[in-house]
Amino acid sequence: VGAVTKQTLFPPLMPAGRPFRVSNASRSSRKGIVASSLQELISKTVEAFLISGIVTLVLEEDGTVVDTEEFFRSLDENTHFMILEKGQKWT
Repeated sequence: VGAVTKQTLFPPLMPAGRPFRVSNASRSSRKGIVASSLQELISKTVEAFLISGIVTLVLEEDGTVVDTEEFFRSLDENTHFMILEKGQKWT
């Protein structure tokens, strides 16, 4: 009797990245970033804006803090965020 082997032809698919817009606190710089999770968006944003330290991601339109994956997933593509460094506030 022959042995049955299972071969995976395609690795499990990661959720597709979605496009977002992110600006700095002064709105002097804006970047387009594609991410599939909140953590990925924060990581890519910190890298893109050359930020180190503690950051907060907020909605650009009203300053609502985006701090849970569930809330992040409820937002539409092309949502505009603002990245705030420690001590900065949304205005």
